[in-house]
Amino acid sequence: MEKPRGLIDLDFRIRRAALVLLYLSIAGLLAVMLYYARPAIEFVLTVLSPFIVALIVAYIFNPIVNWLQRRFKLGRISGVVITYGLILTITAGFFAILLPILYGQLRTGITSIVSNSPDVMAKASTWLRLHVSSAELDQARELLKRNVDLSAITGRAGDAVGQAFDTTRFITKAIGTTIGVIIGFFAFVSFVVVICFYFLLDYNRFEHIARVLLPEDKESKVFTIWARIDEALGGFLRGQLIVATTVGVLYTIALMLMGMQEYAVLVGFLAGFGNMIPYLGPVIGGVPTALWILFGNTYSTGDEKMIGIGIIILFSIAVQSLDGFFLQPRIVGKNAELHPLLVLLALLIGAQFGLGGMIIAVPAAIMLRMILKEVWWDPLERQEYENKRIAFSTTTPPQFPAPKFPPIMAETIPREETAVSPAPPDSQETTKPPRRSRNRRRR
Repeated sequence: MEKPRGLIDLDFRIRRAALVLLYLSIAGLLAVMLYYARPAIEFVLTVLSPFIVALIVAYIFNPIVNWLQRRFKLGRISGVVITYGLILTITAGFFAILLPILYGQLRTGITSIVSNSPDVMAKASTWLRLHVSSAELDQARELLKRNVDLSAITGRAGDAVGQAFDTTRFITKAIGTTIGVIIGFFAFVSFVVVICFYFLLDYNRFEHIARVLLPEDKESKVFTIWARIDEALGGFLRGQLIVATTVGVLYTIALMLMGMQEYAVLVGFLAGFGNMIPYLGPVIGGVPTALWILFGNTYSTGDEKMIGIGIIILFSIAVQSLDGFFLQPRIVGKNAELHPLLVLLALLIGAQFGLGGMIIAVPAAIMLRMILKEVWWDPLERQEYENKRIAFSTTTPPQFPAPKFPPIMAETIPREETAVSPAPPDSQETTKPPRRSRNRRRR
């Protein structure tokens, strides 16, 4: 007995739901295993973080090396050396030109906030006095008298000297920690530069090694999946760099138009760098700007400050909308599209494993998504479509009522005016004009 169409759809839905539950159970089991193996994974990622960063940098700049080799007929070493020269030139220009500007604007902003804080607090207290009644102030004083123990405060006054020594010790420790962080950062960058050079030099050998290690029957499938991953991952990384630069330039131009030239480059840099994480760029760009509007000297009156804060809030919303609806789909591309919530989830999971986990979180999420799509989801959809096609072909097709009127095209073409196909060239009679004789032409 043939199954109705509704029962066939229900069977497919139940089977797909069972498969989804099975894979979710496997994912939960893997999450539990990762939780218990967290210390070991964190240690490994911390040790391998320079290699991971160097591999990502080599992956980003490998197309440039390949283009130089094809365009100028260079060897691999020459292409890598020229690429490194370009990278080092850009980096040196950044540290020589942009870094002093960022440092000067950051110092100006902090100085402005510190120097103008008393005035802002005084204005706020004045505003509160104007809007708070005397009865409410008396109630606040009584509450403070009940809850504040003056003798205890007097007894603790002798500990001020000890706290001063503790503060000095804390500041000394903080300075030592800061120096250690700076030294560690430059050591990390030096390791990355050296390792990335060798990765770029031997990048094309990875494919040969993979072909040697893989079985022949799996080689084509693996390289097909890797081509899709390469397209998605490369599009995401390079597209994110372009989008971050665009957002930074927009913030810089907006702050210059608002009359905040002393903070424009710094805020643009922070917004562009923060935009590598979804929804964080407008926050990083908008919050410091609002603070500098409130505590700075760009706007004098309170109304102007509130208008400026409103403008920067609206601008941040507009930039986020432009990023989400235009820049991400058009520049990053549909093949590399990864939902912002998945990016945030990947970053939260990667943060549990230290710096190395945060570095590889988003690339690993993109690779996992493409592998699941190519290995599991696409074959499942093809199989489901094939099963539905076979099942529907065995069922009785639905009977539709005949139309009341003939088709429109049949009415517009009369029968007697139907075109007749011409006869072949061999069957047609060729008529030639009569030939005049020479004698008649002479006469």
